[in-house]
Amino acid sequence: MFQTLIRLLQKPPFGGRMDLSEIRNSYSGNSVVGRIKRSPRWNDDEGVASTIGTIMSLLVFLTFMGMFTNQFVPVWMSDNESAHMATVVQQMIYLKSQVDGLVADYSNSLLAPTPVFVPITLHAQGIPIFAAPTAGILQFGSQSTTGYPSFNATFVGDEQTLSTNDDGHAGGYVDFYAPNRYYVEQHLTYDCGALILNQSDGEYIIAGLQFSVTNIVAGADTSRVVKLTQVSMLGLDKTVGGTGTKGIYVDLLYANTNAYESDVGADLTFTIVSKHGNAWLTYFNKALNNSMAGLTYDTDFSIGPLTLHDSEGTQNDYYTLTVTIKDVNVLDHTHATILVTLGEVAP
Repeated sequence: MFQTLIRLLQKPPFGGRMDLSEIRNSYSGNSVVGRIKRSPRWNDDEGVASTIGTIMSLLVFLTFMGMFTNQFVPVWMSDNESAHMATVVQQMIYLKSQVDGLVADYSNSLLAPTPVFVPITLHAQGIPIFAAPTAGILQFGSQSTTGYPSFNATFVGDEQTLSTNDDGHAGGYVDFYAPNRYYVEQHLTYDCGALILNQSDGEYIIAGLQFSVTNIVAGADTSRVVKLTQVSMLGLDKTVGGTGTKGIYVDLLYANTNAYESDVGADLTFTIVSKHGNAWLTYFNKALNNSMAGLTYDTDFSIGPLTLHDSEGTQNDYYTLTVTIKDVNVLDHTHATILVTLGEVAP
C-alpha cells in the first residue's frame, strides 16, 4: 500500500505536473525582443517630412487668410459702403429735384401733376463668405403743428400777411440712415425742402431749398425781392429697413404762389426747428452773404440765435434758429403740399 502511494506522488493524475523551467529559461531573458517587433514604418523619414509639410502649408494658408480678413476685407467693404453712399446721395438729390420740378410745373397751373416714384438702395454690397451686406434704414415723418422739423415764415405786407397759421408753416422729413461698419456712419435727410448730410464730424446742406434774394432797380427805386418755396410733407409715419431696394412715392396735392408787398420794406423772418440747426446756420450764412442783393450782416440781415433744446441724453435734441431779412419789398412765396409714401413699389 505504501508503495502505491509513493507511485501516485511521483506521477500525479490528470496528465502529471508541467515542468516550465526550460521554456522560462529560453524566453524570459529576451521576451520583448523576440515577441514584439518595431514596425518598419516608425523608421520612415518620408512620413515625418509629409506631416511637417502639411502643418507648414496650413500655417501659410492661415497666415494669408488672416491678412486677407484683417487688411483687405475692411478696405474692400469701405469702398463698397462709400460707393453705396454716393448712390444714395444721387437718389435723394433726384427726389428733391423731382419735388422741385412738380412744384414749379404745378404752381397756379391747371395741369394735373404727375406722381413720382424714386427708388432708394438700402444696403451696401458685402463680400461673399467674409462680410455681410450693410443694411440701411429709411424713415418718413409727416408734418405736425408742434413737432420738428419745421420751417416757419412770417411777413407783414401792405395788404396780406404771411404767418405760421396759414401758408407760412411747413414741415416733414425723409431720412436715410446708413450704419456703416467700415465707412463713416451717415444720415441723409430731406428736411423742409433741403437735403442735409449729417455725419460724426459735422453736417451741411448739400442741396438747398428754393430761395433767393435779389435787388430790382426801377429808375431811382430799388426793391428787395425774396423768392421762397416751402414744402409740406404729409402721410403716414413709417420706417423700413434691411437690404434691397425700397421706394419713395411722391404725389403733389397742391401748390400756389402769392406775392406779398411792402412799399416801405418789412422784415421777413424764418424760424427753423430742426435736429440739424448747425447745417441751417451755415447754409443761411453762405446764402445771404453771397446773394446778388449785396447784403451786409446785421444791417440787411441777422442770423441767430441758434438755441439747443437738450433732451437729457436722448437722441431727441433739436435746435431753433431765427433768420431775419430786413427791408423786404416783395416776397414771392410758394407753398406746396405733397403726399409721401414709403413702400416696395409705387401704389
